[in-house]
Amino acid sequence: MKFTLIFRVPASPGQLPMPLAASMDDEKDVNGELEKFKGQAKKIMRQTSMTSPSPCTIEAGAYSFHYVIAEAPGPSTPKICFLTLAEKSYPRRFAFDYLDDLQKEFLQLHGQQIESVERPYKFITFDTFIQKTKKLYMDTRANRNNLKMMSEDLRDIQGIMTKNIQEVLGRGEKLETVTNRSSQLSMETKRFKDKATSLYRDLLLRQWAPIAVVASSSSFSCGSFTDRAPAPPGGRGRAAAAEL
Repeated sequence: MKFTLIFRVPASPGQLPMPLAASMDDEKDVNGELEKFKGQAKKIMRQTSMTSPSPCTIEAGAYSFHYVIAEAPGPSTPKICFLTLAEKSYPRRFAFDYLDDLQKEFLQLHGQQIESVERPYKFITFDTFIQKTKKLYMDTRANRNNLKMMSEDLRDIQGIMTKNIQEVLGRGEKLETVTNRSSQLSMETKRFKDKATSLYRDLLLRQWAPIAVVASSSSFSCGSFTDRAPAPPGGRGRAAAAEL
């Protein structure tokens, strides 16, 4: 993980997010790449709301942002977002397990204070736990031998929302807006598919219904003919003789 950010999600439109803790840089940012991603993280923070999808992965080139949103104790049930940046090749399961560990420890230590925080980065000393936990998750090669043993305990990643950084930051839209548009597009696609199926069914009916009617009429005529009782032998001859 390149860096980690923990912040309180705005409770209503117009409010600003409150950064609570963050990881300290443990490597030199020679090319300024880390600063660029930190800027994107701040934009994600500003666009997060109480209805943002969680858990979520936002792909950003060779890296990915992963975040989860959890509820903290308090009368207004404040929400806390735990966000981290990792290389795209890093297993998402490890990334979200890492965030889960941070979430449990942070809420246990500071959960009761979240609602009253008025100063940014009040819990900056939480970085000690962040660094210790990050070291446990960074060496995936060491964990690779234990994957089979851990697979039953790892979260299922199929339900994790995945987005692209341009979708989220391109026009400064809220995360839930992008999600709602995606859901609306899926619904419109389904309606189009249903309508196409209905039109195809109507077309088949127009093509085959007349043939079915003719076939049914033919069957009825044949049935009427075969059901007619046969004339008795010699009946026609006796009738002709009587006429004479």
